[in-house]
Amino acid sequence: MNKKLQTILLGLVSLTLIFGLVWGITVLNAPKQTQAAPTGTDNSESNTVTASGIGKVSVEPDIAYLTLGYECKDKDAAKASSENAAKMDAIIKAIKAENIKEEDIKTANYDIYPIYNYYGDKRNFEGYQVTHYIQITIKDLKKTATILDKSVQAGANLVSSVQFDVADRGKVYQNALDAAVKDAKLKAETMTKAADITGTLKLTQVVEVSYTAEPIYARNMKDMAVAEDAEYSTPISAGTLDVTANVTATFTWVP
Repeated sequence: MNKKLQTILLGLVSLTLIFGLVWGITVLNAPKQTQAAPTGTDNSESNTVTASGIGKVSVEPDIAYLTLGYECKDKDAAKASSENAAKMDAIIKAIKAENIKEEDIKTANYDIYPIYNYYGDKRNFEGYQVTHYIQITIKDLKKTATILDKSVQAGANLVSSVQFDVADRGKVYQNALDAAVKDAKLKAETMTKAADITGTLKLTQVVEVSYTAEPIYARNMKDMAVAEDAEYSTPISAGTLDVTANVTATFTWVP
């Protein structure tokens, strides 16, 4: 190896040793990285209590839906349809005479179909049956019985139902929801107190489970059937409507 190459190699070795020494000193003198110590286990999930709540609001109905109509039959479909139309026209006129608006009367069902009677293996054609139901929205409940009687006197021979309801169900249901949440909180407070748990309950989640508001039906069809020559008004009682809300609520207690 000549002297020139030897000198170059010695220089490279010297530089490597110098860089290594500088890097080591830098690492030793560098500030140490700190790591946050654990602050403890989060027990928020275990510090919870779940309760169901029921809220029920009873209100007096302020609207009624009366469903009635006329049924007839004839060998000729056209005659049966014409008769039905004439009777329904008379019925609707009697209803409008009680200050019921056009938009508050609508067709609920209309059917026309053939009728057959069977005698052994023979099928005998009896004619065509036409059925027409209308639904009347009554906003003045005092007129319900009168409208029913007037309709029957005008020719109605079908009375399906009288359904009482609340026009603004949304507002009533909001009151029921409010009562349901309060009921759930009361149950949660009772459970934590019985378990000797002290602290303040904080609502963390509430879920709406179900909603019911069953309309009231005055009576069935047979009970409401009124003779055309009745000398008295049909007694109809609206009763009360129960609107119910169900919720499930989760609370966290803070010691």
